[in-house]
Amino acid sequence: MTDLTAMRRSVRTLAWRTAARASAAMGIPLAALTAAGQHDLGLMASTGAFTVLYGAGRPLRYRARMLVVVALSFVACSAAGAFTAGIGWAAIALLTLIGAAATFASQAVRVGPPGAFFFVMVAGVAGFIPAQGTVSPALMVAATAIGAACAVPIAMADLLLAPAGPQHRAVAGARAAVDRFLAADKYSPDAPRLSNEAGAVLHGAWGVLWDAGDTTSRRPGAAARVAQLRAAHHAYATHMLPGTSPDPDLAADPAEGPLGPPTTRRLLARGLRRPTVALDAAGRVALGIAVAGAIALAIGTDHMYWAMMVAALVLYQGLDRRRSLARARNRLVGTVVGLGFFAGVSLAQLGQWATVAMLTLLQGAIELAIPRNYAVAVSLITPLALTIATAGGDGDIAAIVTERLLDTLIGLAVAVAVLLLLARGSAMPMVRAHVARVLESCGNALDHIGAGTVAGQAGQAAQLELALDMQDLAQVAARARTDDPRGMAPWAESREASAWLGLTVLARCAAARGPADGVGGATWACWSLAAAARRGHPPDPTTLLNVRAVIR
Repeated sequence: MTDLTAMRRSVRTLAWRTAARASAAMGIPLAALTAAGQHDLGLMASTGAFTVLYGAGRPLRYRARMLVVVALSFVACSAAGAFTAGIGWAAIALLTLIGAAATFASQAVRVGPPGAFFFVMVAGVAGFIPAQGTVSPALMVAATAIGAACAVPIAMADLLLAPAGPQHRAVAGARAAVDRFLAADKYSPDAPRLSNEAGAVLHGAWGVLWDAGDTTSRRPGAAARVAQLRAAHHAYATHMLPGTSPDPDLAADPAEGPLGPPTTRRLLARGLRRPTVALDAAGRVALGIAVAGAIALAIGTDHMYWAMMVAALVLYQGLDRRRSLARARNRLVGTVVGLGFFAGVSLAQLGQWATVAMLTLLQGAIELAIPRNYAVAVSLITPLALTIATAGGDGDIAAIVTERLLDTLIGLAVAVAVLLLLARGSAMPMVRAHVARVLESCGNALDHIGAGTVAGQAGQAAQLELALDMQDLAQVAARARTDDPRGMAPWAESREASAWLGLTVLARCAAARGPADGVGGATWACWSLAAAARRGHPPDPTTLLNVRAVIR
C-alpha cells in the first residue's frame, strides 16, 4: 500500500501543466499547417515551438519578457544557421559562438532549465535543412518564427485561469519545504538535504514574488502572500541560528526578502568576473562544439551539426564532472534507443497526421521524463529531433541512423575529453576566488554598518552582493568536492567558516540601526583575509570565528 501511495504521489508531482503546454505548442501549428497542405513547413515550425519550454512556473510579467526574448533569439539563431547552411567552417564558428553566448547568459542570469541547449539545436537544425537543397533559408526562418509566435501565447495560457497561480504555488511549496525541515532534527543525517531544499525553495519563492511585483504591491492578495512567505522564512532562519545548522550556505537567503533580486545587467557583470561558473561552462561548450565540429567535418559526415549539438548537450549545464559523465552515458544509451525508435517509425511510413500525433505526444512525454530519467528523455528527444531535421528530405533511413550514431559518438567523446582535461583544473581557482569574494563582500557590508549607511541604496547593494556571493560559493564548492576533493580538503573548513561569517554579517545588517562602533577591525580583517585567499592561502577558521564573535 505504501508503494502504491508513493506511486500516486509521484504521478501527481509530474510537470503535467508544462507537458500540456509543450504538447500544444508543438501540435497546434503543426496540425494547422498540415491541414493547410504544408506539413513540412509545420515540421520546421517546431524549431520555434521550443520557446514554450522557457519561463514555466514564473509569473506573468517575468514570463512574458522571457518568452519574447527567447522567441526573438530563436528566430535570430535560425536565421544565422539557415544563411550559413552548407558552409562547414562557418557553421562550426556559428554554433561555437551561439553555444558559448547562450551558455554564459543562461548561467549568469540563472535562467534555469532548459538553459542554452535549444539555441544550439535551433541553429543546427536550421543549418542542416536548407543545406539539403529542398528548402530555402528564408522559408526556414519563417517557419521558426511561426512556431515561436504560436508558442508564446500557449506558454501564457495557464495564467488566464489563475493569474496568481505561480505565486500561490511558490509560497505553498516554500511553506511545505520549511515544514519538512522544521519537523526533522537539525543534527540528523537528512538535515543538510532538508536545509538545502528549504533554502532553495524559499529563494525561488522570493524570486517569484519579486518578479510578480507582489513585494511592492498594495493588493490584499499580494500582501498576504508576502506575509506568509516572510513567516516561513523567519521560521527557517530561526531554526538555523545561532549557528547549529550543518549547512549554512543557503542561509544567505533571508536577505532576498527585503533586498529584492539583482538586475539582469548586474548578473551578467558578475558572470564576467573571472573565474565564474558561467565563463567556465561557456568555455567548455565552445571548446566541445568547435572540436566536435572540426572532427565531423574532417571525416566527411554529412550532418556534423548533430556532433556539435551532442557535445553542447553534455557540457552546457556547467555540472561537476561526475554528473556530466553520467549525463554523457545516459545520452549514449538514450540515443541508441531513440535511433531504433526513429528507424522503426520511419520504416512504418507513418502518414502526416500520425506524425503530428506522434510529435505532439513525444514533446509532452519529454517534459514529463526529463526531471525523472534523462536516458528516457533522450530516447524520446532523438526521434523528435530527427523527424524535424529530416523535414523536406527523403534520405536513406539506414544511412541517417548510422551517421547519427557516429556523430553522437564523436560529440560524446569530445565532451568527455573536455571534462577529463578541464574539470579538475578549474575547480580550485574558482573556490579560492569565491571565498575571497565572500570575505570582501563581508568587509564591504561591515563598512556600511560602521558608517550607518546599511539601509541606504549602497548598503542594500552591498548586502545583496554578499548574498549572491554566498550562493555562488556554495555552487563552486560543491563542484570542487567532486572534481578535486584533494585540492578542496585544505579549504573545506575555511569555506564553511566564510559562509557562516557571511550569514552573521547579513544578520547584523538586518538588525543595524544607525552607525556602529567596533566593526572597523572586523572590516579590515575581512578585506585582509580576502586578499590572502586570492593569493592561495585558506583563511584560518579560528580567525573567521573570532571575527564573527566581534560583530555578533
